[in-house]
Amino acid sequence: MRLTTCIIGLTCVTALAASAPAAETVRIEVASGAPRILVDGKPVRARIFWGGPGSRSLPIGPQTQALSFEFTPTEDEPAHATMHLRFGHIPGDIYLDDIHVVDLNTGADVIPICNFDGGQADFTRNWIIYPPGDTNTVATVEVVPKGGKDNSAALHVALKAPPDGNWPDFHIYHRPCLSLNKEHRYCVTLWVRSTPERDLAVAFYRPGHTFVFLGGPENGFADQIKMAAAAGVDFVSFPIGMPWPQPGESVDWSSVDAACRRVLKANPKALLLPRFGMEPPAWWQKANPEEMMVWDKSIRPSGAVVGSPKYRHDAAQRLEALVSHLEQQFGPHMAGYHPCGQNTGEWFYQDTWGPALNGYSKGTERAFRSWLKQQYPTDAAIQSAWRDPNATLQSATVPTPAARREAPAGTLCDPTAQCAVIDFARFQQQAMADCVCHFAHTVRQATHGRNLVTFFYGYVFEFAAVRNGPATAGHYALRRLLECPDIDLLCSPISYFDRGLGQSAPAMTAAESIALAGKMWLYEDDTRTYLGTGKFPGWRDRVDTIEDTNAELVRNTAQCALRNLATWWMDLGMSGWFNDPRMWAEMKRLNALDQPLLEHPLAFQPSVAAVIDEPSMIRTSFNGYLATSPGVYQVRCPLGRMGAPYGQYLLDDVTAGRVPAKLYVMLTAWYLSPQQRRQLLDATRGTVRIWCYAPGYLQAQGASFDAMAELTGFRIKEVSPPKTLAEPTASGKALGLTQVFGADASVRPLFAAADATPEETLATYSDGSPAVALRHTSDGWSLFVGPPGLTSELLRLAARKAGVHLFTQTDCNVYANGPYLVIHTAEDGPLQIDTGHAAPVRDLLSGQSLGRGPNLTLDLGRGQTRVLQIQ
Repeated sequence: MRLTTCIIGLTCVTALAASAPAAETVRIEVASGAPRILVDGKPVRARIFWGGPGSRSLPIGPQTQALSFEFTPTEDEPAHATMHLRFGHIPGDIYLDDIHVVDLNTGADVIPICNFDGGQADFTRNWIIYPPGDTNTVATVEVVPKGGKDNSAALHVALKAPPDGNWPDFHIYHRPCLSLNKEHRYCVTLWVRSTPERDLAVAFYRPGHTFVFLGGPENGFADQIKMAAAAGVDFVSFPIGMPWPQPGESVDWSSVDAACRRVLKANPKALLLPRFGMEPPAWWQKANPEEMMVWDKSIRPSGAVVGSPKYRHDAAQRLEALVSHLEQQFGPHMAGYHPCGQNTGEWFYQDTWGPALNGYSKGTERAFRSWLKQQYPTDAAIQSAWRDPNATLQSATVPTPAARREAPAGTLCDPTAQCAVIDFARFQQQAMADCVCHFAHTVRQATHGRNLVTFFYGYVFEFAAVRNGPATAGHYALRRLLECPDIDLLCSPISYFDRGLGQSAPAMTAAESIALAGKMWLYEDDTRTYLGTGKFPGWRDRVDTIEDTNAELVRNTAQCALRNLATWWMDLGMSGWFNDPRMWAEMKRLNALDQPLLEHPLAFQPSVAAVIDEPSMIRTSFNGYLATSPGVYQVRCPLGRMGAPYGQYLLDDVTAGRVPAKLYVMLTAWYLSPQQRRQLLDATRGTVRIWCYAPGYLQAQGASFDAMAELTGFRIKEVSPPKTLAEPTASGKALGLTQVFGADASVRPLFAAADATPEETLATYSDGSPAVALRHTSDGWSLFVGPPGLTSELLRLAARKAGVHLFTQTDCNVYANGPYLVIHTAEDGPLQIDTGHAAPVRDLLSGQSLGRGPNLTLDLGRGQTRVLQIQ
């Protein structure tokens, strides 16, 4: 048993820990092909709440408002508390007046009324602007006459957009001299107006290496933890700081301990999964400038070089100290750890979605040279591969930005002329993956193998839309993480594509390959509920009612149950997005789906496999998104609507014979060795294969039309119509095709089935060449699709040829496993369902009998979700 060490002055936490059963181990186990979370050997629901302490945002606008709220501090701070005001990332004007904080228990002023009538001195005497000096690129702050209440003076904050598009954490804060008592209640009032409308964030903190949140407008954090617990969800994930003091300074654990105590106060049985950043503090960055990332364009320095031995060593030391501390203080309640780093903490390179290219620091160059020495035995070998007589292992440099932006062969890199660019892309994937594995091992060692180790990684579908090319993300070494014994959970948000009402909420990754590797994928469900605030990612898909909110949440969580995925409901804005018991009532009802699958686990083995290949993806060029965005990123929409469930796999699982599907959708089988081609054909013999865009085109020695013919069964030729659109032919229309699809742009290279007969040609380019062709071969049906992308009707056609059971013949988001069927409607009107069995069907969540299969009609509107059990 792990013992909980008493924290001085915090005996309540010891009591809480003693009253709750200790969790000796929390790990992943695979049973019957289904990964499950086990707590002390017992399978439990992989359902988590994610939230954090913070302030509920206060909406303000052009109309004058007198805002008021009360709060009770989470901690005592007798002398150094501070008040922060943040205004969001919207240009405009804010006017503030009569800021006042009073202790309701004593009547004493904490901040006497600040009305700015004394001019600028009233501001500078007690308030500070952050960031200071030239680093503040967005705001001017000044006291102006007649801008405030009753035409008095006011503080005017004028915000403008930053010139580089990167908003700093601009705010104003009171000098740290305020006194707060956790036993007292405080009232905050202020006068404010804003043009345009925005959210105002007000919060009180204790400053330090990491700031401790003390209070603000209540955001419902504790209430949501309690609601989750009542719904059977005791796992809680939440943010904590990473104490990283300078040499010689003591470590301040107060903010870390306070964060854990806050959760345990709300739910004494909580199992904690804290999330924390691994980026080094400012003092470390200043001391190690060569170990910080550098871009080819002007960007604020941020992000340590993940390939830097110095960074990995120092960060791992702090990680080990943090985990050891938490194990000592809260051991029985620690479910696991979630280290985060790089862009938004998700272990993809900073500014991946932007226009700049990283890789130009001294630390990156050193790490790249070290990697090259593992790839090439001699200088002669690298000179031959790079076609550069001056290249040496000691002097090789990162390819220039111009070289990385060139696309001489179009959307796919030339494997001979662009070898150096490809090598750097390979290096960037492995550097990121190896850094993650390094930290995973640190956590595993520090917990003695008892707890979950969780990381963001593997967005192999999502980063297909990156303009600079998928490889700039660093997420295409997923297989390395799947082979890492120290990782249990990998995760990402639900895709930000196709996540809205009536859509499919697809995974960013090859989720089913993660299960095959004995690990579990976790959906970060940051659905912007009807209570959501701000313009966080996904805000455009917001819903405005509890009914629509629950339709999305049930769709998402039920999908996770059937695919054996974990999920957390994430209060992304930390402003109470899930603060409604009606949402948690749905989570409680979903236990009717979770529990049987825990007791009798079912591997998710859908008949349709969407297959992606990592080596092929990192061989796309700078403008490769022209093919990968419609062909990999957006293709999840028609896959989700086809009327049958599909799985997402890595190609090496298919070649190894681990994916027993009837229909294989080969999305990126572009770069395969002769052995891989034979393995792929052998593993999929007798099935239907959809060959997308450029199957087999890239070889180590250059392009190969023979390899394309070997895979597809067609003689392939290169074509160049002005746009990459395919229009159904008479043969295609006879089989149900109606939609023009592809990319409304010129994509090069582009291919056609040169020897397809008119009967085999289902769609043509504008030049008349066969863009889509279907042929029955000795190995099964082969469907060649030249333009990037697919349609749901084309997928249904292939599914019928493959003998895949279609639950619907029209667009509908369908998830199924065993006797369970989840539908989320994509269209209005009666929905015809073929359950596949002449058996009773009931609504699993309500218990209502819906009739008898196989033919069932449900009168549903778009965006409704039903969880069915075919009895």
